[in-house]
Amino acid sequence: MSYIKVFLIAIYAVFIAIVTIIFFPIDYLLRGKCTFAISKIFSKVILWIAGVKLRVEGRELIDTNEEYIYITNHQSMFDIPILMQAAPSNIRFIYKKSLTKIPIFGWGMYLGGYIPINREDGREAMKSLKHAAVRLKKGISIVIFPEGTRSEDGKLGEFKRGAFVLADEAKAKIVAGTILDSYKILSKGNLKINPGTVKVVFHKPFEYKKDKLFLQEIKEKIQSSLPNN
Repeated sequence: MSYIKVFLIAIYAVFIAIVTIIFFPIDYLLRGKCTFAISKIFSKVILWIAGVKLRVEGRELIDTNEEYIYITNHQSMFDIPILMQAAPSNIRFIYKKSLTKIPIFGWGMYLGGYIPINREDGREAMKSLKHAAVRLKKGISIVIFPEGTRSEDGKLGEFKRGAFVLADEAKAKIVAGTILDSYKILSKGNLKINPGTVKVVFHKPFEYKKDKLFLQEIKEKIQSSLPNN
């Protein structure tokens, strides 16, 4: 049954990518609103196929008329549809640049306004973060996973500085988000999908401040909603 779910999700993801590509000209004129609507539908169906129930706390703290940098922990590949469904903002993700080469799916991500980054090339990665900052000023909120990889056991890993660089470049407010138990749905290196409940906690937005301890402050806020903090 799990492999059937994986197959259905893959087919559906390709279908949504095709729709995104087709609507790209209109989406460009509407400042990404088409992709926002498509992502809401996409994430809802993906979570339904997987048997994931979602609980969200703190959504009322977020002003839908403002743009934010969402900084969250990363436990599973399902974190993307989870946040698409949980966040009230028009969000885009920073993703590994190599995914753009995947026919149809990668093209859909790129044309949908998601931001590719090459973490192996510092100069190119900086350009991507600056591009993300520009998107923020055009009505798009950005999600970044500062750990850079998924947790295998739900514990919070070390933060890379890319999130701070983006915050410094954009000077936007930051929403710290905590995702709980998504690793139980689909763990790293596994294709077995387990139905279950995932909780997302959004914390009160931070005003950006140029302080070397700022990222640690955000990390502690994310950690505060995880078990055994």
